[in-house]
Amino acid sequence: MQYTIKEKKSLPQSEFLLLLEIPQEEIAGHRTHVLSHLKKDMELPGFRKGVVPEKIIRERMGELALWEEAATDALSEVLAEIFRAEKLDVIGRPRVEALKLAPENPAEFKVTLSLYPELTLPDYKKIAAVHNGKKVEPTHVDEKEIDTVISEIKKQHEAATNVNDFAVTDETVKELGAFNTVAEFRAKVKEGLLSHTETKGKEKRRAELLDALTEKSKGDIPEVMIASELARMESELRAEIERVGGSFDAYLKEIKKNADALKKEWGKDAERRARLQLTLFQIARAEKLTAPEKEVEEEVKHLLEHYKNASPENARSYVETLLTNQKVLQFLENI
Repeated sequence: MQYTIKEKKSLPQSEFLLLLEIPQEEIAGHRTHVLSHLKKDMELPGFRKGVVPEKIIRERMGELALWEEAATDALSEVLAEIFRAEKLDVIGRPRVEALKLAPENPAEFKVTLSLYPELTLPDYKKIAAVHNGKKVEPTHVDEKEIDTVISEIKKQHEAATNVNDFAVTDETVKELGAFNTVAEFRAKVKEGLLSHTETKGKEKRRAELLDALTEKSKGDIPEVMIASELARMESELRAEIERVGGSFDAYLKEIKKNADALKKEWGKDAERRARLQLTLFQIARAEKLTAPEKEVEEEVKHLLEHYKNASPENARSYVETLLTNQKVLQFLENI
């Protein structure tokens, strides 16, 4: 591809500016490519699909629109070459402004890119070692907690069987599971509570570690990443509301806010989430931590079986990020 980079410079907030010129000859070649695709797919009265004359296609589409389509097609290839040559790690879609665009003339574009920023990371190994060395609170479950859980199990059993005042005895405990005695049943409840308490303790410790890493990382977060997190947060809230049979619009009406107001409130949390993801990404790169290809393929297949309308590319990106983050967390928690 022929092109000229007339200007390139770094901008604040990890953005990058390119001023590009693409020669007329390149765009003309892409116009031929665009026309062949249109001819293949276009279907008009009096013509079979794939045999509409190019002259009629040009007349219906207009020379300017056709040239714009060809220039956009050429720009996509040019940008792919520039990203490779300049080693630009681009986030999201570029913002493109056509400065000069006329048929049979060179095209000039202003392209603004968002780049993955290089955060200044703290000594993450030292931070992890300090957190891992903290004294863990002993896991304890008292009899009152066991009684509370058993009381809830009784209520659920009574509702399911239409039995009132169900008494838990050595005789009746078999109705609640594979138990021979009340003592066995209580021991199992205690085991579950201990496991739950232990899991909560690990989650709290992990959250404290991630908070420390995030707070001590330095550098600007691109707006495009914050916007992406805000969109994800809205999607998560929608899914949670719909899961319990509610409506997102009804929820907004109830709290007397719109989606934009919610996103404004979420701004700091979205920035923190984006910073955390970048921190984990850079640690993974520094420590050469990657998700095994076999695990990625299996998880993507599983995900697409449950969400049949999901984009395979998006599903793969999500799975790779999730599994890589897990590898980073395992690495940090084993220091």
